[in-house]
Amino acid sequence: MILFDKVWSAGAAALLITVFALPAGAAETTIEISVKDNKFQPAEMKAPADTPIVFKVKNLDAAPVEFESEPLQFETVIKPNMEGVVKIKAQKPGRYEFFDDFHQGNKGTLIIE
Repeated sequence: MILFDKVWSAGAAALLITVFALPAGAAETTIEISVKDNKFQPAEMKAPADTPIVFKVKNLDAAPVEFESEPLQFETVIKPNMEGVVKIKAQKPGRYEFFDDFHQGNKGTLIIE
């Protein structure tokens, strides 16, 4: 019985060490951005590579915004004075453009490092 307890304890300890040593999955990076006077604020932001990203977008204008990015593969309409959330998968390093399809001059850049 004592041998079993020692073996079980050693096995349980090894299992716990293995479980806690494994990466817990990529944590999300949250980016908060607002739209005011048809401009993204901030218009340029950074995020780490290989990490899922969550955009929290506040539309502070009186008109809807179509928050869109072809390279990041998302498109969503955010009503006036509302907030929208867009989740995107982890990306490789690079520069990714986004824009407001309703106001073509409103553009921004996400830099993945």
